[in-house]
Amino acid sequence: MGLLGTSVSLLGVLLAVLGYLVWTGVDLGPLNPLAQMVKPYLEKVSTEEPPERLFTTHQLSKYTGKSGSPGLYLGILGKVFDVKKGKKHYGPKGGYSFFAGRDGTRAFVTGDFTEAGLVDNVDGLVPRDLIGIKEWIQMYEKEYKYVGKLIGRYYNDEGNPTKELLDVEDKMKAAHSEKNAEEELKKTFPPCNSMYTKEDGAKVFCSKKSGGIERDWVGVPRKLYKPGSDRYRCACVKNTGPPAGDPGADQHKDRGDLDNPLVKEYDGCASDDTVCRT
Repeated sequence: MGLLGTSVSLLGVLLAVLGYLVWTGVDLGPLNPLAQMVKPYLEKVSTEEPPERLFTTHQLSKYTGKSGSPGLYLGILGKVFDVKKGKKHYGPKGGYSFFAGRDGTRAFVTGDFTEAGLVDNVDGLVPRDLIGIKEWIQMYEKEYKYVGKLIGRYYNDEGNPTKELLDVEDKMKAAHSEKNAEEELKKTFPPCNSMYTKEDGAKVFCSKKSGGIERDWVGVPRKLYKPGSDRYRCACVKNTGPPAGDPGADQHKDRGDLDNPLVKEYDGCASDDTVCRT
Protein backbone atom coordinates (compact mmCIF):
# COMPACT_ATOMS: atom_id res chain seq x y z
CA MET A 1 0.00 0.00 0.00
CA GLY A 2 2.91 2.33 0.73
CA LEU A 3 3.47 4.87 3.46
CA LEU A 4 1.07 7.46 1.98
CA GLY A 5 -1.75 4.95 1.60
CA THR A 6 -1.28 3.67 5.13
CA SER A 7 -1.35 7.21 6.52
CA VAL A 8 -4.54 8.05 4.65
CA SER A 9 -6.22 4.88 5.91
CA LEU A 10 -5.20 5.57 9.50
CA LEU A 11 -6.45 9.15 9.22
CA GLY A 12 -9.79 7.89 7.97
CA VAL A 13 -10.09 5.49 10.89
CA LEU A 14 -9.12 8.24 13.34
CA LEU A 15 -11.72 10.63 11.95
CA ALA A 16 -14.38 7.95 12.07
CA VAL A 17 -13.56 7.12 15.69
CA LEU A 18 -13.54 10.80 16.67
CA GLY A 19 -16.84 11.34 14.93
CA TYR A 20 -18.43 8.40 16.71
CA LEU A 21 -17.17 9.51 20.11
CA VAL A 22 -18.40 13.08 19.74
CA TRP A 23 -21.67 11.80 18.33
CA THR A 24 -22.22 9.73 21.48
CA GLY A 25 -21.35 12.67 23.72
CA VAL A 26 -17.97 11.49 25.04
CA ASP A 27 -15.80 14.31 26.44
CA LEU A 28 -12.50 14.16 24.55
CA GLY A 29 -10.79 16.97 26.42
CA PRO A 30 -8.09 18.57 24.26
CA LEU A 31 -9.27 16.60 21.21
CA ASN A 32 -12.73 18.17 21.32
CA PRO A 33 -11.93 20.92 18.74
CA LEU A 34 -10.81 18.30 16.21
CA ALA A 35 -13.80 16.11 16.97
CA GLN A 36 -16.16 19.03 16.46
CA MET A 37 -14.67 19.53 12.99
CA VAL A 38 -15.70 15.99 12.13
CA LYS A 39 -19.26 16.30 13.42
CA PRO A 40 -20.77 18.28 10.48
CA TYR A 41 -19.37 15.73 8.03
CA LEU A 42 -20.78 12.89 10.09
CA GLU A 43 -24.20 14.57 10.23
CA LYS A 44 -24.18 15.00 6.45
CA VAL A 45 -23.27 11.37 5.86
CA SER A 46 -25.90 10.15 8.31
CA THR A 47 -28.70 11.94 6.41
CA GLU A 48 -27.63 10.95 2.90
CA GLU A 49 -29.64 8.29 1.10
CA PRO A 50 -27.68 5.04 0.84
CA PRO A 51 -26.69 4.08 -2.69
CA GLU A 52 -29.07 1.71 -4.45
CA ARG A 53 -28.10 -1.93 -4.34
CA LEU A 54 -27.84 -4.42 -7.14
CA PHE A 55 -29.22 -7.85 -6.31
CA THR A 56 -28.73 -11.20 -7.95
CA THR A 57 -31.71 -13.54 -7.98
CA HIS A 58 -29.99 -15.64 -5.32
CA GLN A 59 -29.38 -12.65 -3.06
CA LEU A 60 -32.96 -11.43 -3.34
CA SER A 61 -34.27 -14.91 -2.53
CA LYS A 62 -32.92 -14.56 1.01
CA TYR A 63 -35.20 -11.58 1.76
CA THR A 64 -38.35 -13.50 2.64
CA GLY A 65 -38.87 -12.16 6.15
CA LYS A 66 -38.44 -15.63 7.66
CA SER A 67 -36.38 -16.24 10.79
CA GLY A 68 -32.73 -15.46 10.02
CA SER A 69 -33.65 -13.53 6.86
CA PRO A 70 -31.86 -10.17 6.38
CA GLY A 71 -35.14 -8.45 5.53
CA LEU A 72 -38.40 -8.53 3.59
CA TYR A 73 -38.02 -7.45 -0.04
CA LEU A 74 -39.86 -8.05 -3.29
CA GLY A 75 -39.18 -7.18 -6.90
CA ILE A 76 -41.43 -5.93 -9.67
CA LEU A 77 -40.17 -5.27 -13.20
CA GLY A 78 -36.62 -5.37 -11.84
CA LYS A 79 -37.14 -2.80 -9.08
CA VAL A 80 -36.66 -4.00 -5.50
CA PHE A 81 -38.66 -2.63 -2.57
CA ASP A 82 -38.42 -3.07 1.19
CA VAL A 83 -41.91 -4.18 2.22
CA LYS A 84 -41.29 -4.88 5.90
CA LYS A 85 -43.97 -2.38 6.93
CA GLY A 86 -46.39 -4.57 5.00
CA LYS A 87 -45.27 -7.69 6.85
CA LYS A 88 -48.85 -8.77 7.52
CA HIS A 89 -49.30 -9.05 3.75
CA TYR A 90 -45.86 -10.13 2.52
CA GLY A 91 -44.36 -11.82 5.58
CA PRO A 92 -44.27 -15.61 6.08
CA LYS A 93 -47.83 -15.66 7.42
CA GLY A 94 -49.22 -13.11 4.97
CA GLY A 95 -51.62 -13.77 2.14
CA TYR A 96 -49.06 -12.52 -0.40
CA SER A 97 -45.94 -14.11 1.07
CA PHE A 98 -45.24 -15.76 -2.29
CA PHE A 99 -44.13 -12.37 -3.67
CA ALA A 100 -41.33 -12.03 -1.10
CA GLY A 101 -37.74 -12.64 -2.15
CA ARG A 102 -38.43 -12.66 -5.88
CA ASP A 103 -39.64 -10.72 -8.90
CA GLY A 104 -43.08 -12.10 -9.67
CA THR A 105 -44.18 -9.29 -11.98
CA ARG A 106 -46.45 -11.38 -14.18
CA ALA A 107 -48.52 -12.72 -11.28
CA PHE A 108 -49.52 -9.20 -10.21
CA VAL A 109 -51.94 -9.06 -13.14
CA THR A 110 -52.59 -12.72 -14.00
CA GLY A 111 -53.39 -13.97 -10.50
CA ASP A 112 -51.36 -17.12 -11.20
CA PHE A 113 -49.47 -17.57 -7.93
CA THR A 114 -47.91 -20.91 -8.79
CA GLU A 115 -44.17 -21.24 -9.32
CA ALA A 116 -44.82 -21.16 -13.06
CA GLY A 117 -46.79 -17.94 -12.72
CA LEU A 118 -44.54 -16.07 -10.28
CA VAL A 119 -42.07 -14.93 -12.93
CA ASP A 120 -40.79 -11.61 -14.24
CA ASN A 121 -41.57 -12.34 -17.89
CA VAL A 122 -44.41 -10.16 -19.26
CA ASP A 123 -44.41 -11.45 -22.84
CA GLY A 124 -47.89 -11.74 -24.32
CA LEU A 125 -49.67 -9.60 -21.76
CA VAL A 126 -52.38 -7.35 -23.16
CA PRO A 127 -52.17 -3.53 -22.85
CA ARG A 128 -54.50 -3.32 -19.83
CA ASP A 129 -52.22 -5.78 -17.99
CA LEU A 130 -49.17 -3.62 -18.70
CA ILE A 131 -51.07 -0.63 -17.34
CA GLY A 132 -51.89 -2.71 -14.28
CA ILE A 133 -48.20 -3.48 -13.70
CA LYS A 134 -47.34 0.20 -14.02
CA GLU A 135 -49.98 1.03 -11.43
CA TRP A 136 -48.57 -1.59 -9.05
CA ILE A 137 -45.09 -0.08 -9.44
CA GLN A 138 -46.45 3.39 -8.71
CA MET A 139 -48.12 2.05 -5.57
CA TYR A 140 -44.86 0.50 -4.32
CA GLU A 141 -42.95 3.69 -5.09
CA LYS A 142 -45.47 5.63 -3.01
CA GLU A 143 -45.97 3.24 -0.10
CA TYR A 144 -42.65 1.41 0.29
CA LYS A 145 -38.93 2.11 0.28
CA TYR A 146 -37.07 1.50 -2.97
CA VAL A 147 -33.77 -0.26 -2.25
CA GLY A 148 -32.29 -1.28 -5.59
CA LYS A 149 -32.45 -3.28 -8.79
CA LEU A 150 -32.47 -6.92 -9.70
CA ILE A 151 -29.77 -8.00 -12.14
CA GLY A 152 -31.24 -10.04 -14.96
CA ARG A 153 -34.06 -9.51 -17.42
CA TYR A 154 -34.55 -5.77 -16.86
CA TYR A 155 -31.24 -4.45 -15.49
CA ASN A 156 -27.67 -5.43 -16.29
CA ASP A 157 -24.90 -5.93 -13.74
CA GLU A 158 -24.16 -2.19 -13.80
CA GLY A 159 -27.76 -1.28 -12.99
CA ASN A 160 -28.55 0.01 -16.46
CA PRO A 161 -31.88 -0.84 -18.13
CA THR A 162 -31.82 -3.63 -20.70
CA LYS A 163 -33.40 -3.47 -24.14
CA GLU A 164 -36.19 -5.69 -22.86
CA LEU A 165 -37.09 -3.17 -20.15
CA LEU A 166 -37.06 -0.31 -22.65
CA ASP A 167 -39.34 -2.31 -24.94
CA VAL A 168 -41.76 -3.00 -22.07
CA GLU A 169 -41.79 0.68 -21.09
CA ASP A 170 -42.56 1.64 -24.71
CA LYS A 171 -45.47 -0.81 -24.70
CA MET A 172 -46.70 0.69 -21.43
CA LYS A 173 -46.65 4.17 -22.94
CA ALA A 174 -48.54 2.90 -25.99
CA ALA A 175 -51.07 1.18 -23.71
CA HIS A 176 -51.64 4.42 -21.79
CA SER A 177 -52.09 6.34 -25.05
CA GLU A 178 -54.61 3.76 -26.22
CA LYS A 179 -56.46 3.94 -22.90
CA ASN A 180 -56.59 7.74 -23.06
CA ALA A 181 -57.91 7.55 -26.62
CA GLU A 182 -60.60 5.09 -25.51
CA GLU A 183 -61.62 7.40 -22.66
CA GLU A 184 -61.99 10.27 -25.12
CA LEU A 185 -63.97 8.04 -27.47
CA LYS A 186 -66.35 7.16 -24.63
CA LYS A 187 -67.21 10.84 -24.28
CA THR A 188 -68.36 10.90 -27.91
CA PHE A 189 -69.79 7.37 -27.92
CA PRO A 190 -70.79 6.50 -24.33
CA PRO A 191 -71.25 2.77 -23.61
CA CYS A 192 -74.83 1.51 -23.48
CA ASN A 193 -76.52 0.17 -20.39
CA SER A 194 -77.61 -3.45 -20.60
CA MET A 195 -80.13 -5.74 -18.95
CA TYR A 196 -81.37 -9.31 -19.22
CA THR A 197 -84.66 -10.93 -18.32
CA LYS A 198 -85.86 -14.44 -19.04
CA GLU A 199 -88.95 -13.04 -20.73
CA ASP A 200 -87.33 -10.47 -23.02
CA GLY A 201 -83.74 -11.69 -23.26
CA ALA A 202 -80.82 -9.26 -23.52
CA LYS A 203 -81.39 -5.58 -24.17
CA VAL A 204 -79.21 -2.50 -24.51
CA PHE A 205 -80.49 0.99 -23.86
CA CYS A 206 -79.43 4.60 -23.51
CA SER A 207 -80.04 7.35 -20.98
CA LYS A 208 -78.40 10.67 -20.09
CA LYS A 209 -76.06 8.78 -17.72
CA SER A 210 -75.54 5.50 -19.56
CA GLY A 211 -72.00 4.19 -19.50
CA GLY A 212 -71.26 6.50 -16.58
CA ILE A 213 -70.99 9.47 -18.97
CA GLU A 214 -73.25 12.33 -17.92
CA ARG A 215 -74.49 14.48 -20.79
CA ASP A 216 -77.48 16.53 -21.98
CA TRP A 217 -78.56 14.05 -24.67
CA VAL A 218 -79.77 10.43 -24.65
CA GLY A 219 -78.75 9.00 -28.01
CA VAL A 220 -79.66 5.68 -29.60
CA PRO A 221 -77.98 2.25 -29.33
CA ARG A 222 -75.64 1.36 -32.16
CA LYS A 223 -72.84 -1.09 -32.85
CA LEU A 224 -69.55 0.81 -32.71
CA TYR A 225 -66.83 -1.08 -34.58
CA LYS A 226 -63.10 -0.87 -34.05
CA PRO A 227 -61.30 0.40 -37.17
CA GLY A 228 -60.25 -2.51 -39.37
CA SER A 229 -61.95 -5.06 -37.12
CA ASP A 230 -65.21 -6.98 -36.89
CA ARG A 231 -65.29 -6.41 -33.13
CA TYR A 232 -67.76 -3.91 -31.76
CA ARG A 233 -69.36 -2.65 -28.58
CA CYS A 234 -72.70 -1.01 -27.95
CA ALA A 235 -72.50 2.78 -27.97
CA CYS A 236 -75.08 5.47 -27.39
CA VAL A 237 -74.84 7.63 -30.50
CA LYS A 238 -76.03 11.21 -30.57
CA ASN A 239 -78.79 11.44 -33.17
CA THR A 240 -79.37 15.19 -33.34
CA GLY A 241 -77.30 18.29 -33.95
CA PRO A 242 -73.87 18.47 -35.63
CA PRO A 243 -71.37 15.59 -35.59
CA ALA A 244 -68.80 15.44 -32.78
CA GLY A 245 -66.00 16.05 -35.28
CA ASP A 246 -67.46 19.45 -36.22
CA PRO A 247 -69.52 20.67 -33.25
CA GLY A 248 -69.59 24.30 -34.42
CA ALA A 249 -70.86 23.59 -37.92
CA ASP A 250 -73.75 25.79 -39.06
CA GLN A 251 -74.59 23.51 -41.96
CA HIS A 252 -75.34 19.92 -40.89
CA LYS A 253 -77.98 17.22 -41.32
CA ASP A 254 -79.13 17.29 -37.69
CA ARG A 255 -78.16 13.63 -37.38
CA GLY A 256 -75.40 13.90 -34.80
CA ASP A 257 -72.96 11.02 -35.35
CA LEU A 258 -75.35 8.58 -37.00
CA ASP A 259 -73.43 8.84 -40.28
CA ASN A 260 -70.09 7.89 -38.72
CA PRO A 261 -68.74 4.97 -40.82
CA LEU A 262 -67.90 2.96 -37.68
CA VAL A 263 -71.51 3.01 -36.50
CA LYS A 264 -74.06 0.35 -37.53
CA GLU A 265 -77.67 -0.27 -36.52
CA TYR A 266 -78.79 -3.34 -34.58
CA ASP A 267 -80.86 -5.74 -36.65
CA GLY A 268 -84.55 -5.49 -35.88
CA CYS A 269 -84.21 -2.23 -33.98
CA ALA A 270 -85.88 0.94 -35.26
CA SER A 271 -83.45 3.73 -36.04
CA ASP A 272 -84.89 6.00 -33.35
CA ASP A 273 -85.38 3.39 -30.60
CA THR A 274 -83.50 4.01 -27.35
CA VAL A 275 -83.80 0.31 -26.43
CA CYS A 276 -82.68 -2.59 -28.65
CA ARG A 277 -82.77 -6.37 -28.26
CA THR A 278 -79.45 -8.07 -28.87
